[in-house]
Amino acid sequence: LNSHSGGKPEIEQDDLEKLILYTANLAVPAQRDFSDTDVKRGKELFRVIGCVGCHKPKLETGNKGNFNHLMNQTIRPYSDLLLHDMGTGLADKMPIHDATGQEWRTPPLWGIGLIKTVNNHSYLLHDGRARSIEEAILWHGGEAKSRKKSFKGLSKKDRDALVKFLKSI
Repeated sequence: LNSHSGGKPEIEQDDLEKLILYTANLAVPAQRDFSDTDVKRGKELFRVIGCVGCHKPKLETGNKGNFNHLMNQTIRPYSDLLLHDMGTGLADKMPIHDATGQEWRTPPLWGIGLIKTVNNHSYLLHDGRARSIEEAILWHGGEAKSRKKSFKGLSKKDRDALVKFLKSI
């Protein structure tokens, strides 16, 4: 809507309501390969090294909203949807609303393994600087610095298992 200048809406109200209905009800991809041994080990490593501190495996939806069928549901976004200090390496020095220039909202990880299939690229992080899941993890700093260090300390086999798990969700 072009409401800041007092102009008329750029989308008809009916089309806006259809868009809201569509996006609110879009399903996320189902987890793939959840019974795979490496995926199971990767899921446990994700927990053990503390990634679940910010990338929470499950949340409960609230009891208010426009769609009754979406209320009080268990969802598995692998996010806490909160702002976190990610350190100076990811800082853009551009505060927006409550976020400082080095704070970022934890993105949901569900569907991350399908990014290349859907988008025809694997650019990650807020500015696309990471070209893989591993690289995105290695850019973590600030509050996540210790998790990055733990990830780097894993054997190659365990790092691969953790990434395989992430690609499954």
